[in-house]
Amino acid sequence: MRVNQLALSQAVLPSLAKVGIHEVEQLAGHRIGELLRRPEFSSGVELHELICELHRHGLTPFSAHGGHIQTDRELEIFRLRGVEGLTLSEIGQKVGLHRTRVDQLLRLHFRLNGVPLAAKRRRRRARHD
Repeated sequence: MRVNQLALSQAVLPSLAKVGIHEVEQLAGHRIGELLRRPEFSSGVELHELICELHRHGLTPFSAHGGHIQTDRELEIFRLRGVEGLTLSEIGQKVGLHRTRVDQLLRLHFRLNGVPLAAKRRRRRARHD
């Protein structure tokens, strides 16, 4: 399936094209965490939209590099970390989990470890305020 057949915004499609992804199957060669570190996806918004749309269609091209996303809560955990830049503890408070479990879910389902750019930007803003 071509990515332009998905209901993606015009912000996501050019980002995918820049990294050479035109078919959903091509996503299997990428890890979510790696894509999140690329400038085309550094805000996290585009990648979150892509993951949600794939999930809506029951597509799991990242499953070789990350587990199958099971729930909307796991998508929300990704959004809070990858887009909003919340800490693991802050996410845990919002969704009722311990920070360690939040970290486990991000690693298991998204192969996301380390601090996403959104979280780094949030930390810089907090220091300057």
